[in-house]
Amino acid sequence: MFTISAHTNWVNSAVFSPDTRLIASGSEDNTVKMWDVTTKANICAFYDHSQGVKSVKFHPDGTCIASGSADKVIKIFDIRSQKPIQHYDAAADVVNEVSFHPNGRYLVSSSSDSTVKIWDLRQGHILYSLYGHEGSASTCSFSPGGDFFTSSGADAIVNVWKSNLNELETEVLDESSGLQKMRSQ
Repeated sequence: MFTISAHTNWVNSAVFSPDTRLIASGSEDNTVKMWDVTTKANICAFYDHSQGVKSVKFHPDGTCIASGSADKVIKIFDIRSQKPIQHYDAAADVVNEVSFHPNGRYLVSSSSDSTVKIWDLRQGHILYSLYGHEGSASTCSFSPGGDFFTSSGADAIVNVWKSNLNELETEVLDESSGLQKMRSQ
């Protein structure tokens, strides 16, 4: 085990690159940083968010990092050029999590404004806004094959969505009332 003194405030997210040679981290100090696992050296830092970074994820091919922030923005950073390459005004509230589709073409985001959104990164725009939560949508993630994605939130619900039809595919667990069948709006 080793420790990296990474940031000047809480670290909200830290993930390995697909080849496990790098770590990306996002912090309440408003930064995204990238680290070399072997040398433990900071390779670069992105100072492009104006509020705390809640989530960072590597693109499946390892060339980019996506970040979601309390500034309501999603940014995509190119690792080679060490520059931001895409900016999305993503939500009316904090972007809590971002996650790449396995093919790298799409990104899902969850926000405190209760939305879950699918972004087309090649076209540079939003494809879908989904409203499956009452209250904050805190997490989101694609399945390994990309056919499904999940979202969870402050409402104690996990939604499982079929990614190409935008409808809830399975039942979801609500702690207070057992299993419920839900549909997207």
